Amino acid sequence: MIYTASYFEPHRHHGQLFSISRTVRRGFRVDGRLEFFVPSADLLQDWKQKRINEEQYTSRYRKEIKANFPIIKVWLANLDPKKHITLLCWERSGMDEALKQWEKTGKWKHERPFCYRNLVIKIVQKFRPDCYGGTDILKVLMPICRNCLTEVIPALITEGFDDAHYCPKCRIWTKQVLEPECA
Repeated sequence: MIYTASYFEPHRHHGQLFSISRTVRRGFRVDGRLEFFVPSADLLQDWKQKRINEEQYTSRYRKEIKANFPIIKVWLANLDPKKHITLLCWERSGMDEALKQWEKTGKWKHERPFCYRNLVIKIVQKFRPDCYGGTDILKVLMPICRNCLTEVIPALITEGFDDAHYCPKCRIWTKQVLEPECA
């Protein structure tokens, strides 16, 4: 599955980390860089200097994607839906700030900031829907079966009593699981 997220939100990172930005955050380790999704320096400069709006940015970025599409098609063809990859850039999702505001006020207001990673994930969604994971998705660690180290289907907790977890690989119900470590 392919996900997108900000460098600054590691709780939204899944699997291998690939940069799709011109630069990588200092001290941050990525597993690779996908140059064919990186916006041109001119495009980013025009955006940062507010010489273009979202519509103009999107139009120009699509032209860059079109020029790189033969390489992108090869990348898409080689994706494995069982392998988790997060494509990273700088822009924060705004979700964490919206959640903090909601906790204070009880009112939910979230406007997703404009970012080209949302355009990139649409390419995955369109051409490889079987590999589409989403944008800014929280990483949730599930309990793991002690026998086979497969993620289990978590138990239901009802009225203070907890059921056993189900391991789809071992095909057993068990309370003996390894709890994931929080990062």
